Amino acid sequence: MSLGEFETSVEYEDKAIRLSPHDPNPGFWDMTKGEAYFGLKQYDQAIESARKSIAINPNYVPFAHGDLIAALVLTGRGLEAREALERYLALPSPALKTVAAWRAYRDQNAYPHTDPRYLESFDRLIEGLRKAGMPEQ
Repeated sequence: MSLGEFETSVEYEDKAIRLSPHDPNPGFWDMTKGEAYFGLKQYDQAIESARKSIAINPNYVPFAHGDLIAALVLTGRGLEAREALERYLALPSPALKTVAAWRAYRDQNAYPHTDPRYLESFDRLIEGLRKAGMPEQ
């Protein structure tokens, strides 16, 4: 994913799902598949994958929620995005609940070899969260 090879990532996620039907955390593969679809700007598929991941484990990690919220905004479904944001912000996990926290996460995980396509995708996600109404601080 950080190499910006989103198409390959989708293939790998599909393979992982196929080869690990009893994985202890199957929502992880759908979450990362949603991230790849988001990177490809295939927002309907990103929404579908994010919803699958959230249905399996709504408290796992924030990325499925972030992809869902931002993809909804970017497809013109602002009301749904705001509702998804409200559900996300109500979760007990304290991580990544502000635009500043998402930006800090992006900056902490950007390495010299990180592909610009991945960084652009992350910036698009952050902008989508902002448009949905995520608090800045």
